Amino acid sequence: MKRKKSIDIIASEAAFETLATFETLEQLNQSVRKYKENYELNKTEIAVLDILHRFSAKYKGVSFLCKNKIGELISKSRRTIIRVCKRLETLGIIRQHEMKRSKDMQQTSNAIVIQPIVTQEERENVTPLKQNPSKTNNQNTKLRTPAPIKPSWIPSAFYEYLAYHFDSIRDIESYWRIVHAITYRMSNLTTEDKIEIGIESFNALKSKRRKLNKPIAYFVGAVKRKARQQYVINLSDEGFVVS
Repeated sequence: MKRKKSIDIIASEAAFETLATFETLEQLNQSVRKYKENYELNKTEIAVLDILHRFSAKYKGVSFLCKNKIGELISKSRRTIIRVCKRLETLGIIRQHEMKRSKDMQQTSNAIVIQPIVTQEERENVTPLKQNPSKTNNQNTKLRTPAPIKPSWIPSAFYEYLAYHFDSIRDIESYWRIVHAITYRMSNLTTEDKIEIGIESFNALKSKRRKLNKPIAYFVGAVKRKARQQYVINLSDEGFVVS
């Protein structure tokens, strides 16, 4: 008997903010424009991408339209929309996340997330991973697979730091989404502040001697604490009286 897949993401405002892949609409618009210029997409694929783009402005890059609704908007069947979304996901243009409702924990519409495009310049500037010199002379040694190209929406300093700990870009994305979502409305925090908060929180996580059952939950708590502290410090620097 096939085991039913567990869905961990609950549909909520906080979840959509965490999944957001862009900090500005200009970044979103630029990626969509480049996808249409550089990829051989047919009319239906472009129409679906345009709909996802139009409905992903609030949570930049994230749309939660159901397949039936997308089909209605472009006069196509649900089956066609499913097929098109699978192709766009295969091309790396979007990523689909299964969601469940908070009230009854049943599956609901996927969150469809437009991914930042990677430019040729960013590909050329990627620093290769360091190899262990003791293994380079052994031709039969299985070399470590290079990490995927860094998405433009993740700051380089944060990405490069976590790349020493993770081979999967999804893990790095998950940690930066948390930092982005928690600090999103803290307008006085600079990008440098956010990077420092993220790295310090990650270091606090790694310094725990005992293995944590939920390391992500610990990281969320650390980011919240450090973000609040830095927010208050910046307010004080700006001349506000903090009681």
